[in-house]
Amino acid sequence: VTNPPIDPFREKVVMSLQCPIGPEANILQPSSKQVHRLWLKHPVLSIADLEVLKFNKHRNWSTCVIDITFPASEGPSGYLQTLQTICEESEKASRTHQILILSDRKASSDRIPISSLLALGAIHHHLIETRARMKVALVVETAEAREVHHICVLMGYGADAICPYLALELASSLRNQGVLDPSFTDEIIFQNYAQAMNTGISK
Repeated sequence: VTNPPIDPFREKVVMSLQCPIGPEANILQPSSKQVHRLWLKHPVLSIADLEVLKFNKHRNWSTCVIDITFPASEGPSGYLQTLQTICEESEKASRTHQILILSDRKASSDRIPISSLLALGAIHHHLIETRARMKVALVVETAEAREVHHICVLMGYGADAICPYLALELASSLRNQGVLDPSFTDEIIFQNYAQAMNTGISK
């Protein structure tokens, strides 16, 4: 006889999507440093929340944004070289920063974004190999994440939080065009989107 899976509705009292992010202390050596972390209510960040993280100075923390795009002129070789470069940048940044944001915001006709999943996985494992993964939070700012499955896979590959900026900007654009109710503010759009994502993650 096996135990049934946890029901996210009837057993909500024992489930939580709260995400403590940032440097982790040694659990075998109890100290106040173990709570010196940033607690998020859930792993989905709004665009405004991400901007706060980028300029966060609380408790002397700092944030480094890692650009995961590369010039289109470099071709396939540029893809592989950029993967190596961002891993090295992340390792170096982990020595002086507490939050690393992997961003494809600079993607354009001239700059090609590396798959956020591939970039995240490469950096996550590189930091593990260099014994630096526990020192930083990995936050992903990507246009690729839109659905529950995308969010869950990114979390499974090592993301501490995700900002699906394109999905949120698309909803805001549809509101401005009159497709969505004009009364929907950016905050309402995010709350509805985050609730849908969180319900899916819980399942």
